[in-house]
Amino acid sequence: MNRLNNNDLLKIGENWLEPKVGRVLISEPFSGEKVFERSVIFIVEQSEKGTVGFILNKKIKFDVDFNGLMKFFGSFPTNLSFGGPVAVNCVFSLHSFGPDIVPDCQKITDGVYYGGSYKTILSKIDSGVISERDVRFFLGYAGWSPKQLDEEINKKFWVVGNLDPKLIFNAKTDIWSEAVGSLGGHYKMWQNLPSNPIWN
Repeated sequence: MNRLNNNDLLKIGENWLEPKVGRVLISEPFSGEKVFERSVIFIVEQSEKGTVGFILNKKIKFDVDFNGLMKFFGSFPTNLSFGGPVAVNCVFSLHSFGPDIVPDCQKITDGVYYGGSYKTILSKIDSGVISERDVRFFLGYAGWSPKQLDEEINKKFWVVGNLDPKLIFNAKTDIWSEAVGSLGGHYKMWQNLPSNPIWN
């Protein structure tokens, strides 16, 4: 990812948290990267092989095989999001159910689990055992090779923060604004900046 915005006025403060599973990456307001601009990415994997996460606040704005998705899901889920530009032909999930309900899932943090059996998730949604509101489906994911993410954080493209896990499944929440607000200090000024700086 190339740094496209060198506005030093937005490079405020220092990042005091290390990226790790369960934390979020919060992009600066005017990153210049359309895919990641004002995005919040929930980290689900981190190792010597790199980092994987899902964009929590982006609607799908690219061509996908909706007929294929309909066959996969049976009905089109209202909570399907764009998870990132990698593997956009694949569907991933976050949910609030443990392995006793969704086998083979991975605990990320309290109340948030990653993956598991799609068939189990879909069948239990259809039967009413679990609510679709407690599941997020993503097309694609965001990924970084080793040291790539550290370089982008050092360039102030991302700020690492914590996010209340309950917000992940709250469709009405402005997650980027909430995440920025949780940073406190000077970062709160980001919340009042317009999407396009020429509007201000």
